[in-house]
Amino acid sequence: MSGASSGEHSQTANKSLFFRRWLANPLQMGSVIPSSATFSRLIAERVQFGVDEVVVELGAGTGTITRALLRAGVPAEKLVVVEIVPEMAQHLREIFPGVQVVCGDGFDLPRVLEQAGAGRVGDVVCGIPLVMLPFPTQQKIVGAMLAASPGRGFLHLSYCITSPLPSAKLGLSGNRLAWTMKNFPPGGVWRYAPLQPGPRRGG
Repeated sequence: MSGASSGEHSQTANKSLFFRRWLANPLQMGSVIPSSATFSRLIAERVQFGVDEVVVELGAGTGTITRALLRAGVPAEKLVVVEIVPEMAQHLREIFPGVQVVCGDGFDLPRVLEQAGAGRVGDVVCGIPLVMLPFPTQQKIVGAMLAASPGRGFLHLSYCITSPLPSAKLGLSGNRLAWTMKNFPPGGVWRYAPLQPGPRRGG
């Protein structure tokens, strides 16, 4: 099989896996198709992490954003991917050798990362469709991300023109960093940070 044919086969397999998982749980997946490479690149280029920190991707799906993070310069050994769906987690392990893929629940993110030996966390990249969750659930997942990376906050992809989260109600500041029409549906990148930063978690 040629390189081009192999790449096309991989993309088709990714979309098929994503669509099957969307049919099984639309709220968990958010969109009927994976994010585009352009959309993923927008968030990857805005990730921040120190020399002693890892980047955490929460809800990686078929790995479109994971691939963009690696291409943007995040070393594989500095990337920890947390995916709750076992089938998708195994898929990610197969296509991203060197990246630590953890099958775990984002609502318990600090414990999941501690058990994985992740160490100090820089940015958390959230691909979970937070806007579709009820407020108490939003509070729980946001609290988990802030606890995993105190004081830093998190990056979030959203198809909403306005903030997908009630920032003030959650004790956050929210800023849209980028927007693209080249994704279907169009979407943007948001950075959320605690209004009162807490102490950083040690490695």
